[in-house]
Amino acid sequence: MRLRRDHDPTAGAAAGRTAGQRGPVDTALLGSWSATRWQYTSRTQPEAVVDVVCSLGATVTLSLSEEAYVLTWSSAGRESRSIGGAVAVDGDRLALHAQDGPPDAVVYRLAGETLALSSDASEWDFDGDGNDEAANFVAVLVRL
Repeated sequence: MRLRRDHDPTAGAAAGRTAGQRGPVDTALLGSWSATRWQYTSRTQPEAVVDVVCSLGATVTLSLSEEAYVLTWSSAGRESRSIGGAVAVDGDRLALHAQDGPPDAVVYRLAGETLALSSDASEWDFDGDGNDEAANFVAVLVRL
């Protein structure tokens, strides 16, 4: 899953791997989800952590249909932004294919009305120099 940086402090990247056979999204995943946590942890400096929801006050919403997704995020004083495209399930991964970028994937876990996403192949600009650094990504979303 990718939130484009574009000099937006609430954006980062949760990029992953895609492989193997893909199928439609499980009906239990369909609907809209609101993030209560959307966190990046530096892989080289684990003390560097950014949670765009808790630390930066952003809102992040993920909407999933059988074959498409829309990811929307916003923070105070900034316009709401979104990306979307095709989505499929590949084992325990959501394979996301943005209309304007390379495919991404995140590992997902569903427990009742809570959806957890993770990736160990993410990026975030921790020092604000315009260059993303390697990061681990974790998100927790609740069904709307």
